[in-house]
Amino acid sequence: MSAPVILFVDDEPNVLSGIRRGLHKMEGHWTMLYASNGRQALDLLLTHEVAVVVTDIAMPVMDGETLIRRLYEDYPHIAVVVLSGYWSPEMATRRAGGMVTYLSKPITVMTLATTLHHVLQDVRLADPKEVLLSTAQTVSAD
Repeated sequence: MSAPVILFVDDEPNVLSGIRRGLHKMEGHWTMLYASNGRQALDLLLTHEVAVVVTDIAMPVMDGETLIRRLYEDYPHIAVVVLSGYWSPEMATRRAGGMVTYLSKPITVMTLATTLHHVLQDVRLADPKEVLLSTAQTVSAD
């Protein structure tokens, strides 16, 4: 079973660099991709099977809200985490629906890692193939 892919989308290079440095210990458990705007993220989705998109909202070229709408339309199986200093949890629910997980900037690496762990658990539980694989591995281990 391959490592789940998480795509981080933010127009601030320092934010992406901080995420990369902070989560480097998770390489191997997760494959991490990075994009500087929604358009670039959609391009990456054409060639990578992504489990979770973590996106900022205020970005040039294509903002996070537009990206989220496109994800809902074209990639409804991808979990969405909003990482923003512009939205509140209430605004995220109102603007992007109740399916997003919201985190406010700035954030600690521990909070981000824990949130991603929980989101990936939910994604696996929602995917019948993953449940069958997990069950088969458990049964074969006995």
